[in-house]
Amino acid sequence: MPGAKLRKASGKKPPKKIAAEAAIAKPAEMAKPAPVKSVAAPVKLPPLPALDGAVESFERSFQAAGQGAMALNAKLIDMARTNVTSGFDFMTSLATAKHPADIARLQMSYWDERMRALLGQAHELRTLSAEIVAKANEPIRAHIKRSFTAEAA
Repeated sequence: MPGAKLRKASGKKPPKKIAAEAAIAKPAEMAKPAPVKSVAAPVKLPPLPALDGAVESFERSFQAAGQGAMALNAKLIDMARTNVTSGFDFMTSLATAKHPADIARLQMSYWDERMRALLGQAHELRTLSAEIVAKANEPIRAHIKRSFTAEAA
C-alpha cells in the first residue's frame, strides 16, 4: 500500500484525497448500467370526438390546396406569355416607326396598356388566390363545425 510506505518513511500520514479526485469515477463504475425502472402500462384515454376524421379533413384540405396551386401556376404562366407577347408586339411596332414622335406615342400607349393589363392581372391573381384559400379551408372548417355541434349535443 503506497500510503503505508509513505507513513513509514516520513512518519506522516498521507494527505487526504481532494473532493474532486474522489468524485472522479473509475472505469469499472462508469461501465455499470443505470438500474431499469419498471414502466407502468399507459393510461388509455377516452376518444376525443373533435379529432375523429381530422386526418381526412387535412388530407382533403391539402389536396384542394395542391389543385389550387396548379391552377395558380397555370394562370401565372398564361399571364407571363401574354406579357412577353405584348413586349414583342411593342418592339415590332417600334421597329416600323418612321418618326421620333411615333416612337414617343407608341411608348406612351404601350405603357398605358401595360399598366392596365398588370392591374387586371393583379386583380385576377387576388381573386384566384382567395378562391384557393376558401376551397382549401372548407374541409377543415366543416370538420370544426361538426366537432362543435357534436359536443353541444
